[in-house]
Amino acid sequence: MPQPLPEKRKIVWSDDKYYFLTNSTYLHYPYFKQPDQKQIVLNSIKKLQSKYSIPVQDFSIAINHSHLMFYADKGKKVSLVKRFLKNNVSREYRESYQVPYSEMWHSTRVFWVKDDKMFWGVRGYITGNLLKHKEVSGFQELYDNPFSSFKYTADKFGFDTLRELVKSVIEVKEDSYGDVDVEGMEELELKPLSREGRILTSTLS
Repeated sequence: MPQPLPEKRKIVWSDDKYYFLTNSTYLHYPYFKQPDQKQIVLNSIKKLQSKYSIPVQDFSIAINHSHLMFYADKGKKVSLVKRFLKNNVSREYRESYQVPYSEMWHSTRVFWVKDDKMFWGVRGYITGNLLKHKEVSGFQELYDNPFSSFKYTADKFGFDTLRELVKSVIEVKEDSYGDVDVEGMEELELKPLSREGRILTSTLS
């Protein structure tokens, strides 16, 4: 006799937390090679703040994946962020460009940022991600690149200070889909950039 399929487990996201999100493209396809293509993702991130009041802490938009750290006062906003970014980017991208596959996305991974050490590790990792993947050649170019939050964070905490934080986490492993070895990040010795700890102000304000 056929057995019923198991019910899909519903994830319950906690309130009042920071989250680290990674979106990766289907088959690593470089949908976002050009600045205008990356701008579609950046505009969607900005809409998260202007339309849904989601404070974005850091972001990075690479050719085949993007990273985002944001604050959710209500856990249900995590699902909103996941859904909005994929749907909005897909719709606007298809309006301007042809896509070679029926799917644009491979996966979305979300981690809860559990403490200050992980917060600063994620911050350094995201702000330096374009350098890790050699989409920029150095820290000044990273600072000048609009598709990384390095500039915003460096302006708040100091260029040299953020550069050292990026150097301390840039070798953390990341697989071909952009998924990050969070456990490896937790083993690093990191120094917070500010005694004030985490900040709630939006990066793109």
